[in-house]
Amino acid sequence: MEGFYTVLAALISASATLFSVWAGKKILHRTKADSIVNETIQNANVYTALDFLLEESGADRAYVMEFHNGDHYFSGRGQQKFSCTYETVRKGISSECSNSQNHRISNYHHYISVAVNEGVFALEQIEDTEDVSFKALLKEKGVQSVLNVPLKTLNGKIIGLIGVDYVRRKKEFTPETLDFMKRQARIVAGYLL
Repeated sequence: MEGFYTVLAALISASATLFSVWAGKKILHRTKADSIVNETIQNANVYTALDFLLEESGADRAYVMEFHNGDHYFSGRGQQKFSCTYETVRKGISSECSNSQNHRISNYHHYISVAVNEGVFALEQIEDTEDVSFKALLKEKGVQSVLNVPLKTLNGKIIGLIGVDYVRRKKEFTPETLDFMKRQARIVAGYLL
């Protein structure tokens, strides 16, 4: 009788193991599927917010630039970078998202520093900036005026920038424009978390 219980225990143990593996795969598959569904919803929300921003601001291009880690220098210090992760443009305006990947923060120090420390980077005429590398980047994209504000988490950590470019004309930024951009930044930051 003792042999019977040993075999029964082994069968129950094997069945439990097989069930656990099967259930784990089902849960993992469902989690991955849910993750993809959530990601598509998040993306749709960000694009809806950018479309609204584009229409309300009268801009030609609206986008999100997110900060991320790049490679490492020989010293071991990480390269801090930013890339365009979302973009919407008006008809006839070039999409620059694929050309705005892996920019080193150190190459655009003035631009990033002003945006982060002052809470806004507003340039009504690109000729007004002394940052040669940033001016060249803007000219390459056909930008005449640019407005960016930081994207922040609820605890104040800056994760990126939301911005608009004016390509067809120069734009004068009012306090109302800046307030609107900051509100949109809070909305988009909520979608990105």
